[in-house]
Amino acid sequence: MARGADVIDSARMKNVAARTAGIALRVVLGWIFLAAGWSKIGQTMPTLASIYSYQIVLPDALAEFLAMALPWVELLLAVALFAGLFFPWTLLATALVLAAFTALTAQAWWRGLDIDCGCFDFASIHPSLAVLATPGGATVRNLVLLVLTALLSWVWRRTQRQSAA
Repeated sequence: MARGADVIDSARMKNVAARTAGIALRVVLGWIFLAAGWSKIGQTMPTLASIYSYQIVLPDALAEFLAMALPWVELLLAVALFAGLFFPWTLLATALVLAAFTALTAQAWWRGLDIDCGCFDFASIHPSLAVLATPGGATVRNLVLLVLTALLSWVWRRTQRQSAA
C-alpha cells in the first residue's frame, strides 16, 4: 500500500515541479516583454528610427504603425504571460514576435549593420550586458528567449496532460 502512495506522491511532486517551472518561465518572459514595451512607451520616434535602422523595405505607414503598436503588443504579451491568459495563443504570439525579432537582428548582423536593436538598455543593468544590444548579441538573446518559450510550451503541454489524467 505504501508503494502506491509513493508513486502518487512522486507524480504529484513532478506536477508541482512542472507547474513551478512554468510559472518561473512565464514570469521571466513576462518581465522581459514588460521592460521592452515599457521602454518604448512615448518613444515613437526613437522606435521608428530603430525600425528604419534595420534597412528593410517597409512602407512608411507600416513602419509608423509598428513604432506605435510594438510597445503595446509587448505590454499585452507581458500581461498575458503573467496572468496565463489565453495561454496557447499567448505562447504562439510570443514565439512569433521573438522569431520576427530574431530574423531581423540576424539579418542585420549578417549584413554588418550597426543598429540600435530598439531593446531596453541592458547596459543600465551592468556595462557588460551592452553586448546584448548589438545585432549579434540581440540575435543570441532572442534565440535564448525562443528556447525558453519552447520550454514553456513543453511544460504547459505536460501539465495539461497530467491535469487531464
